[in-house]
Amino acid sequence: MQEELYASRDRAYSAWHRRLSTRRYVGIERAARLSMIDLDGALFVEYDDETREPLALIETARDVGQRRKVSTVTARLAMRAHVPAYCVLYRLAMHPNPADPTSQDIDQFRVKRIWPRPDPEWRILSPNAWAHALLSVRDWSSSRLDQQAANDPQWTVTAP
Repeated sequence: MQEELYASRDRAYSAWHRRLSTRRYVGIERAARLSMIDLDGALFVEYDDETREPLALIETARDVGQRRKVSTVTARLAMRAHVPAYCVLYRLAMHPNPADPTSQDIDQFRVKRIWPRPDPEWRILSPNAWAHALLSVRDWSSSRLDQQAANDPQWTVTAP
């Protein structure tokens, strides 16, 4: 097992994702739809608030300028669960999150889809753009809950 790089877990993404924080970008009603649970402080599951169905896996890490982030296990979990997965690096802002002053805010995200059809490059997104992208991911995934991924030509199984 790999050793911890930092003495404590960073709470910035968890605080940013809360409805009182994301309402800055998408309004309180849509922010309330952004339900998630963290599995270990670095892997988050977006889920449907009513049915509790998983909609996406998101592996997060603080952006310290790294060129890559290994997220193979998350991609394989997503493949087995038939949900999209993303690797998200976040850059801390110089100010606290207005909804949770005990946590730093986030001023930029670098995002890669890692399953299906992995992105070759990072996409740089503002907090506003990532909040809206999360809503799109949720809408897309929730519309597929009753469909079998194996019959969908957009879900092509490729070796990770």
